[in-house]
Amino acid sequence: MRIRVFTGLPEEVTLKKTSLIIFLSTVLLMGTSFLMAVEADMSSFLPTLDGWNKKGNLTEYTPDNLYEYIDGAAEVFLAYDFVRLGSQNYENGEKGSVTVDIYQHNNDRNGFGIYSQEKPQSGGNFLNIGAQGYYEQGVLNFLKGPYYVKISGYDLGDKDNEILLGLAKATADKLTGTTAFPTVVKCFPEANKLKETEKYIAQNFLGHSFLHSAFIADYDSNGKKYQVFIMETKDPSGVNEILQKYLEFIKKKGITPVIDENQYIYHFEDPYYKSNGLMNMALKGNYLWGLFSSDSSLTSNIISEIEAKLKENKLI
Repeated sequence: MRIRVFTGLPEEVTLKKTSLIIFLSTVLLMGTSFLMAVEADMSSFLPTLDGWNKKGNLTEYTPDNLYEYIDGAAEVFLAYDFVRLGSQNYENGEKGSVTVDIYQHNNDRNGFGIYSQEKPQSGGNFLNIGAQGYYEQGVLNFLKGPYYVKISGYDLGDKDNEILLGLAKATADKLTGTTAFPTVVKCFPEANKLKETEKYIAQNFLGHSFLHSAFIADYDSNGKKYQVFIMETKDPSGVNEILQKYLEFIKKKGITPVIDENQYIYHFEDPYYKSNGLMNMALKGNYLWGLFSSDSSLTSNIISEIEAKLKENKLI
């Protein structure tokens, strides 16, 4: 009896199997970047609306040429890690026209950041579209995940709101992403907070390069105005680095902080903001939060409530 010894798969099968493994490994390593490349056609996000037709082709912009479209504002968008923009014009066969601009940023935080820079702070006609939207005559803008959508209408008459709202809803349905602001925004105390003042500052918070970015909200307590901030880093080492650089900065100015070691709260004067009272700063995990105030009771309440909300939202 002849015994056939198995020496492996045929060479052709082996090569195909090896190629498949390499391909799958590449996909896993590329992760989100690969998916974004597959999703690169922004025309799939464009809305359709009865009676309206696309005028021309979709125009796309990148960080390299965004200034060609919004020259004066390009730097602001780039500061929030702008990725790409798809712009499409529509016409209805009459004199009315609409432009849909879809700005994509690198994450939800920066999407919220650029939206927060442009949305009205008070008296806005806010809408439940995506995470949030707002309408003004001839303009409807909204946020969903990393996408900031700006829709502009021209010569729409008394149907302005109806047409822009229809296009906004159709666009939102096509976009992926969360329909809520970043979780950190939920951690600001509600008492005395001025509505719609939450923002995200992408860099150089308070004019200090070492402070990087911060979420902020404005408050007014019986005419006493103050601003509360929450900083978020990738890990606790980032928080400690920010704190140490701040302490080094004030030390060079001859200022010594008062430290509440039990609660990890630092109190000190920032020479650039003397009129705002003491800087009060607490840290835990990869978050650092606080406010300028010389009212110790107010400070204690704000810091404690933010800590409680960070825990409630499972951020620390």
